[in-house]
Amino acid sequence: MNKPIIVFDSGFGGISVLKRLIEKMPNEDYLYYGDSANAPYGPRTTAEVQQLTLNAIAEASKGVEPKAIVIACNTATAATRELLQQTYPHIPVIGILPAVERAAKAKDHPRVLALATAGTVSSAAFQNILARVGDSAEVVALPAPSIVVYVEGAMKDRQTVKKALAESFAPYMDKPFDSVVLGCTHFPFAADVIAEVLGYPVDFFDGSALTVRQTEEALTESNARSTQERTGSLKIINSGNRQDLVGFAWTLFCAELKV
Repeated sequence: MNKPIIVFDSGFGGISVLKRLIEKMPNEDYLYYGDSANAPYGPRTTAEVQQLTLNAIAEASKGVEPKAIVIACNTATAATRELLQQTYPHIPVIGILPAVERAAKAKDHPRVLALATAGTVSSAAFQNILARVGDSAEVVALPAPSIVVYVEGAMKDRQTVKKALAESFAPYMDKPFDSVVLGCTHFPFAADVIAEVLGYPVDFFDGSALTVRQTEEALTESNARSTQERTGSLKIINSGNRQDLVGFAWTLFCAELKV
């Protein structure tokens, strides 16, 4: 493997970002590292998320020289991006954050449901986003840990996640939302479940498009874009160290995104 782009997530969710990176830059080499052994990150303290992320990137970097690190995890981005930039000062470190501002600008004073992990919702980065949005939109921010559990559990228990979401949404069903922000990279894999529980059409927003654009710009600026004409390689590693976990990661990679 040539100098790869390391794509990291707390588990399987970052595969939604990985897919879009490969669509945009198919001739790059990629190494995906999912930390399913320690998932979910959302309920953990900032210090725990930072240590787990540093450990994971160090493990993923063994034997390779990455050209960039993409933190395909909203929780890890909010907690760890600056620390990773300090730890790896000679390569670009790109993160992902909920696309609340994009959703807020999509129409005049929309009602936006921003779903994320508890760690993301409580983070300073997310609160800064809400401050920038101000009164231009009505934003309801809700932690949705059941979706992470659903995706990490190979999306087998659909009824349980539907019940959990219905309970979370119940206090806000007095009027419809215009859009839903998927503030965790696991969530695009459950967009159909979210839409089913809401019971009406909504526009979905996630932060992957900006992450992909920032990655492409960072590689171009550092003169690190691949010039090879062949399709790049992809290696998937999971800290759970079980073949079924890696197999499910490949299943998600091959599946069509629901957003």
